[in-house]
Amino acid sequence: MIAYYYGNKILVIARGRSIRKLGLMKELSSNTIRFKAWRFGLVWMLLALLALPMAGGNTPAASAATNDVTYFPITGHYMSGAFKNYWERNGGLSQFGYPLTEPFMQKSPTDSKIYVTQFFERAVFEYHPENAGTRYEVLLSLLGRNLTSGREGEKPFQRVSGSANTAARTYFSQTGHYMAYGFKNYWEANGGLAQFGYPITEEFTERNPADGKTYTVQYFERARFEFHPEFQGTKYEVLLGLLGWQQMNRLGVRQDVQAKQPAGKENFYTGSGTSGAPKVLPEFGGPAFPLKGPHIGYGMNVWLLGQDKDRVLGLVKNAGFSWVRQQVGWDVLEPSPGQYQWAELDSVVEAAQRHGIHLIFSVVRAPHWAGVNGTSGLPANPAVFGQLMQRMALRYQGRVDAYEVWNEQNIERETGGGRVEVRPYIETLKAGYQGVKASDPWAVVIYGGLSPTGINDPNYAVDDAVFLEQSYQYNNGEMRKYFDVLGVHPGNAANTPDELWPTNPPADKNRPWSTHASFYFRRVENLRAIMEKYGDANKQVWLTEFGWTTRNAAPGYEYGALVSEQQQANYLVGAFQRSKTQYPWMGVMSVWQLNFATFLSPADEKGPWGLIRGDWSTRPSYDALKAMPK
Repeated sequence: MIAYYYGNKILVIARGRSIRKLGLMKELSSNTIRFKAWRFGLVWMLLALLALPMAGGNTPAASAATNDVTYFPITGHYMSGAFKNYWERNGGLSQFGYPLTEPFMQKSPTDSKIYVTQFFERAVFEYHPENAGTRYEVLLSLLGRNLTSGREGEKPFQRVSGSANTAARTYFSQTGHYMAYGFKNYWEANGGLAQFGYPITEEFTERNPADGKTYTVQYFERARFEFHPEFQGTKYEVLLGLLGWQQMNRLGVRQDVQAKQPAGKENFYTGSGTSGAPKVLPEFGGPAFPLKGPHIGYGMNVWLLGQDKDRVLGLVKNAGFSWVRQQVGWDVLEPSPGQYQWAELDSVVEAAQRHGIHLIFSVVRAPHWAGVNGTSGLPANPAVFGQLMQRMALRYQGRVDAYEVWNEQNIERETGGGRVEVRPYIETLKAGYQGVKASDPWAVVIYGGLSPTGINDPNYAVDDAVFLEQSYQYNNGEMRKYFDVLGVHPGNAANTPDELWPTNPPADKNRPWSTHASFYFRRVENLRAIMEKYGDANKQVWLTEFGWTTRNAAPGYEYGALVSEQQQANYLVGAFQRSKTQYPWMGVMSVWQLNFATFLSPADEKGPWGLIRGDWSTRPSYDALKAMPK
């Protein structure tokens, strides 16, 4: 008998006698599947024939056109070269499952470098040309670590004290975890450290997203072991989780590489060789447009310049968050033409690398020599800004994940031109996008988040929805070509993340700051509707700032008095929960903010928005976000 998954459906093939359907979260493309399976030596893998409802009869599950190419009709993908060789030599279907994508170029979440990558049901293969000809030319992504990032504070993930090893269990000091009994036996019999990595948790119970059932599991660096009591006493009582499938969905892997390929393309892949780089179709050889991030990315706005960077980033990491947004002043970076001050920004990038944190730079404030009318607003000549962004993206290639072009450009004080207009910003966005992509085509470019002003006076500010619609209308909508994701700063005031004017207003009809949609977190839905209206439904929204202030002494923030510290915590968690369950287009969400209170005056309006106090003690909002399931 062979037990394995297809997609998120668990199938058990019982030597031609029966098929037991244990999970039905996703239907196969056919209603009936007949299997034949047999073994080769000590390594068993599926060579089944599947009868699909197609004109002309049965179609094999895997058909090899040449020695170095295999096509899988069941998923519609090819496997070739070193990937095929590795798959066949290291357990095949039982260990890795079917390919879910074509080989394509992708940035690795491990080191941010670009590799030929292919997703399988239980693994992600990367081809490393620097290791060509060695056993390490194909490496497996650390899916166990990647998919559990942010859960380090949970009890099963915390290190435990070790004791002497026995025949029944082994302790690994490298990660501080035990491996015992059935999981230990499976690990040792199926490739051990090279295949699965070290254990990174103890055993615990968890719901399986593939079938909705709860199992005893243990995470390893590259895998999740699941104990299936329905198979207790057989060799299938331990099954591998579908981490490749989970990671593909979590990252929002581009749809074109997931699309089924027709049979008959074997000749393109032929000749890649059993130890050569898998061939990549031309259309998959570069980054997709638009680039996307995870759904959901857990982020915080931080201030690292001149601060204790390791202390700040340690708090980010300890909360289970993995993205930070840092504002970068062009005026500080290039105070005179061509005179760059990189040192402090270099140290920010290096610190983020040390902590494994994804970095967003929000670039703002032109130096007076470059700004319109000699101000610190938008550049008088956008091409000069494009040169800056090209230089910055080259310097930090592969280490800065995203660049946001400006901030709240619908407010006059951010533009410097005396009036808020769309044209100067779109020209700046275009130049910035072209500059970034010239140096790092894999970096995400963000349309700068707009302020939810709720007013329309171009001498002061323009409503965010109005400004966005005008942006799409400018020059026949050319803006669509010059950003990957839309940055948004939703409103808040004292309103909950589930309320919205006028469709779901507060029960308290007298609550101030509640009679316009810009006062609400769900303002993001209004802006999303504009994106879809103008054909940008395939792009993500990233919240580059969002949050709630508590009692705030600064004029204009009186609504903070209506939000307690505990309510702030509840609203932030609620915003993440709503986005995770109801906004499939949501990407990275960066809370405003973590640490500003530690260096600003207590009278500054930014402090009460923060997750920690001036003495570095955590507020309920930080504690709640740390405890929040990720």
